[in-house]
Amino acid sequence: MGTENQMVTAHAPGRICLLGDNVDLIEEPVLAAAISAFLTVTLLPRADRRIRLTAADIGFREEFELGDTPALTSPLRYLEAIILRLQPYITTGFEASIHSEIPVSAGMSSSTALCIGFLRALNQAFHIGLDTAEIAELSYRIEREDLNIECGRMDQYAIAFGGVTFIHTGDLPSVENIPVQSLPVVVADTQESHNTQELQLWLQDRLRANDPVLVQSLQRVTKMVSHGRQALLDGDLVSLGKLMNQQQLEENIMGTATERLNLFCETARQAGAWGVKQMGAGGGGCAIALCPPDSLVQVQDALKTHHAPVWIFEIYRNQ
Repeated sequence: MGTENQMVTAHAPGRICLLGDNVDLIEEPVLAAAISAFLTVTLLPRADRRIRLTAADIGFREEFELGDTPALTSPLRYLEAIILRLQPYITTGFEASIHSEIPVSAGMSSSTALCIGFLRALNQAFHIGLDTAEIAELSYRIEREDLNIECGRMDQYAIAFGGVTFIHTGDLPSVENIPVQSLPVVVADTQESHNTQELQLWLQDRLRANDPVLVQSLQRVTKMVSHGRQALLDGDLVSLGKLMNQQQLEENIMGTATERLNLFCETARQAGAWGVKQMGAGGGGCAIALCPPDSLVQVQDALKTHHAPVWIFEIYRNQ
């Protein structure tokens, strides 16, 4: 049953990776956190079978009938794939509008936030009954199987569960919410052009070839994630920062760092950050700096000298 034309609104946060970028490709645990930057989906069921999707941020609109089979090639293919998966539960057409304040192609998982937000909206509007873990796993399956995106499970579970999370990313995924009240972080976007999908395919090809440099580096990062979890449980942010610095060294060994990312990391460290590393698959995107609270603005100002968008984010916990 639908909601008799009741409008629903669903949100999904962006995410930052504290430690473990790319180790979910080998199904190892990661440390992540949801942030106070959101994608919002507003959905209104219709009386007919017409589906209208609007993404004003990118100036794109799409319409089709419930029961059609979209080609999954449009800018809103994530939404199309979700509709195809949930079609047995969708009883009417609807109008959905999307607005996002999450930076795109910056390593904060705006695409996965779109999946999670849209799944939440449909789940609420059509009383599908999915729980948080089911939404996270369905988002992963849609991205990996339906859209052929090389990805692990970090983004989906971090965004769906919120807060600071230690995520087991294998075939039996699980999430440990770590009781962290705040994390003083600054995020800066290098604005370097990069293709996350191409980078992940490149990494996967190297993993399939058992590239010893990549495999051994990812194994070292996996150990850092375990130590980082304990540092968070102990409230030891200084040690967490040191681990972030160590991961950035590994990013250079793996070949995923760039000169500009390294420049941002060095700038933030010189300005007082405990630790700095890149986020995402690499080749560009954002750097994240963990800072003493009284150094946040100083680090932010230093990074702005590189003509970069810079944000201070709060940790977001699901309500």
